Amino acid sequence: MSQDSALSIAASITGILTFVGAVMAGFYARALSLRNAIDTQAEVSRALDEMDFLETETSMLNNAYLAAQIRQPDRKYGSGDFKYFQALYKQSLERMQTMDRGLSESAAAVTGGNSYHKVSRVKSAAGWMANRERIQMAIVERKAESHRIFQIQLAMLSAKIDELSYHQNHHNHNCTVSGEEIDNLHK
Repeated sequence: MSQDSALSIAASITGILTFVGAVMAGFYARALSLRNAIDTQAEVSRALDEMDFLETETSMLNNAYLAAQIRQPDRKYGSGDFKYFQALYKQSLERMQTMDRGLSESAAAVTGGNSYHKVSRVKSAAGWMANRERIQMAIVERKAESHRIFQIQLAMLSAKIDELSYHQNHHNHNCTVSGEEIDNLHK
């Protein structure tokens, strides 16, 4: 029986240890990828929930705007500042709708359209990682537009109160003049 040299034995042990190390590194990498895949799925779910909320908000604001137009279609809403802010409101609402469509298209790219549950986790994670920054930035921009439209609504309310205050003061003045004329008639 021939004996192996010490160098041959050391090479064999090194090879076995390298193989065991590679297998352990593979298991570790798989465990990390599964953990990250779960986090990716949670991120995708949160982003989809935010998009759904933002679309609902846009829909509610648009319905309120259209209802105001339907209730009094011939009326020219306000004058001066109110009209200006109402035009800003309409432009902002249109921007929100455009942003929502863009977010929906981005979500479809990640989730595979309406078949979200049929897309593999790997494909979904890859789609999310490719579009993540862009989607998150679009969500932030869309939320900023929500804040902007809220500020416009406050400005519209203030302008309408100012307009109503002016009309009330004008009405009060006319009533005072009419009251004085009635008093003069009684004398």
